[in-house]
Amino acid sequence: MKNVMLVCNAGMSTGILAKKIEKASQGLLSVKAYGEAEYEEYANNYDLILLGPQIRHLKPEIESKVSIPVDYIAPQHYGIMNGEAVFQDIKKILNIKEELTI
Repeated sequence: MKNVMLVCNAGMSTGILAKKIEKASQGLLSVKAYGEAEYEEYANNYDLILLGPQIRHLKPEIESKVSIPVDYIAPQHYGIMNGEAVFQDIKKILNIKEELTI
């Protein structure tokens, strides 16, 4: 299982998206949301940090503080809370090739 951190201004709406991504991953991912003020405290427990579109400008700063990949959530996926699409993006970033079985 891979651990993914979502970071946004306060972590509220992103928490909803985190649950949708976890559901889409069918057990491949553990996804938690944090506000930008608290991510650093927990970053070492994660394999990937994804930023909400509203703070994507912080990507270089966050990359300089952590040793894991940092990317941002596509605004079109974030806007409609498309957990499946974000899961597909995560699979590409983390090179996850496992096929899901239903």
